[in-house]
Amino acid sequence: MQKKFIFRTQYLIHKDFQLRYAFLLASSAILVALIIGGIFLYSLKESYDVLIQAGMASHPKVQALIHYWKNFLSYTLVMILGMLILFLTLLGIIITHKMAGPIFVLKRKLQEIQKGKWQTPMHLRKGDEFQEMKDEFNQTLLYLQNETKKEIKTLSDILPWVTNGEALSKLHAFIDEKEKKIMIV
Repeated sequence: MQKKFIFRTQYLIHKDFQLRYAFLLASSAILVALIIGGIFLYSLKESYDVLIQAGMASHPKVQALIHYWKNFLSYTLVMILGMLILFLTLLGIIITHKMAGPIFVLKRKLQEIQKGKWQTPMHLRKGDEFQEMKDEFNQTLLYLQNETKKEIKTLSDILPWVTNGEALSKLHAFIDEKEKKIMIV
C-alpha cells in the first residue's frame, strides 16, 4: 500500500485554542517587557538623580549620555521587545499547530467511524505532537477490524444452516454491511 504524503499549510486549525495559547505567550512577553522597561527607567532616573546631586547633570558629555539612553529606551528597546512579542505570538501559533492538527485529524477519523467507515488508519506529519495517540488509535482501529472479520467469519459459517429466505437475505445484507466497514479503499 502506498503511503500518502499529508501536507497542511493552514496554521490556524483550531483558532480559539491556538490564539488563546499565542495570546498567553504574547502577554508573558508584554509583562517581561514592562518589567525590563521599568527597571531601565528606574535605573536611568536614579542615575540622573545622582548626577544632579553631584552637580554634573549640566555637563555636555553627561547630557549626551542621558540623551543616548533615552533614545535607546524609547526606540531600540521598544523595537526589540515588540519583535520579541511578535516572535512569541508566531511561535505560539506554530507550536499549537503541531497540537491542533492531530486533534483535527483525530476528530475527522472519529466522525468517519461514526459513519461506519473503519478502513483507513490515522496518519500524522512527522513533527506533529500526539504520535502515541495516533498509534493507540490505529491499534484500536485494527482491533475493531479484526473483531469485525471474526464476526463476518462466524456469520458466514452460519449461512449454510439458515433456511428461512427472509432471514438468509437479512444475514447476507448484515455481512455485506460489516464487510464495507473494514474494506480497504
